[in-house]
Amino acid sequence: MSKPVIIAGAGIIGCLLGHVLKKYNIPFKILEKSTEFKKIPHRTVALTKESIHFLNSIDKSLDLNKWTTPVTKMELYHKNELGIVLDSNTQEKVTSIGLLSELHKKLLKKVENEIVWNSPILNIINNDQVIVKTSDKNFETEYIFATDGANSKVRELCDFESEEWFYGQKAYVTCIKAEHDNTAKQYFTQNGTLALLPLNDEVEFYSIIFCTNSTGDIVQDLEDMNKAFNIGLDLSEVELGNGFELKHSRAKQLYTDNILLCGDAANTFHPMAGQGLNLGIGDVMEIEKNLMTILKNEKEALDTYSKKRNNKNLQMTWIIQSLFGAFGNVKGISEKILNSGMKFLDKAPDIKKRIIEYANKN
Repeated sequence: MSKPVIIAGAGIIGCLLGHVLKKYNIPFKILEKSTEFKKIPHRTVALTKESIHFLNSIDKSLDLNKWTTPVTKMELYHKNELGIVLDSNTQEKVTSIGLLSELHKKLLKKVENEIVWNSPILNIINNDQVIVKTSDKNFETEYIFATDGANSKVRELCDFESEEWFYGQKAYVTCIKAEHDNTAKQYFTQNGTLALLPLNDEVEFYSIIFCTNSTGDIVQDLEDMNKAFNIGLDLSEVELGNGFELKHSRAKQLYTDNILLCGDAANTFHPMAGQGLNLGIGDVMEIEKNLMTILKNEKEALDTYSKKRNNKNLQMTWIIQSLFGAFGNVKGISEKILNSGMKFLDKAPDIKKRIIEYANKN
C-alpha cells in the first residue's frame, strides 16, 4: 500500500493488529489518544488455548506459557453450595490467567516506533481519499482499523449503527494473596458475582473481580460474601477503588468503506464469562485470514468477517444474558429450578466438556 494503514487505538488489539501488518510488511501507524503507556494495576485476562497459540505464533518472544497461570478447574457456587465443577479431566488447561498490563507491555515493544501518542482522532473524511484528522496532524490512508475501545470515536464519527444497554452493575478489581491450586471460582448472588482467578507471581494470588449492583460499602459487601460462602479470604487490607460501570454494546455492521471495527469497538461484554479479549483476538485472527482482500475493500471478504464475528459475538451475548438472567438475577427464576439445573449439569460430563471446548474457541 502506498499510504500507511491507520490503526485507531494502541490497546492490546491495536498492537496485535500492528504485529499482523508488520508480519506482511504492510506500513501502518497507530494513533493513540493517551500520552504514554499506562499500567492498569490488578487487571487480569483469561486467555483461551486458541488465543495463546495465536499470540505465540505472532511473537514467539511473548512465550505466554512461561508467565501465565494455567487454570485446571473452575468451580461455580450459588446459594452457599458448590453447583458445578468444570475441569478437563486431563492435563489440558481450562484457560490461562495473566496480567493485562504485562501482555500489553510485551505487545507494545515491537510496534512502539509506529505509535503516535497524544493523537486523539477528531474527524475522518472518507471520500475519494481517506483523511484522519488529529489535534496535531492529518494522516492520509487507504484503510482504518478501529480498535479504539468501547467508546470508539471512529464508530461514532462514521455513524455505525449500534445498540447498547447497561447491566446496572459496577466491577471492582484487585489482587489478594491466597493459595489457589490453579482453581478458578465464581460465586453468584442476587446482587452480583464474585470471580476469583488464580495468579502466580513468586507467591500465589487470587485476582478478584467483584461485579455488584450495590451502592453501599463495597468492601463490606465483599466481606459479607466472603463470610456467606465461607471463602476464607483475608480482606483486612483490600482496596477496591471506584470501579467501572458495566455495559454491553454491539455494532450491527462491522465495516463501511475503508473502515473495519474490531475488539471492543465492535462489541463489549459483561466480564462474567471472561471472553471479551479472546473475542477481540478472534477478530484479529479472522482479519489475518483475509487481510489482503479486506484491505482492497472486497465486499465478500468484509461480509464474511462481519457475519462470522457478529455470529460469534451474538452467541456469546446469548450465553452471558442467560447466565446473567439465571445467576445474576435469581429473583427472576425459581431457586429450586436453578439449583436442580446446576446439579444436573454437574453430572453431565459430555455437556461440561462441550462448554470447555466452546469456551476455548475464539
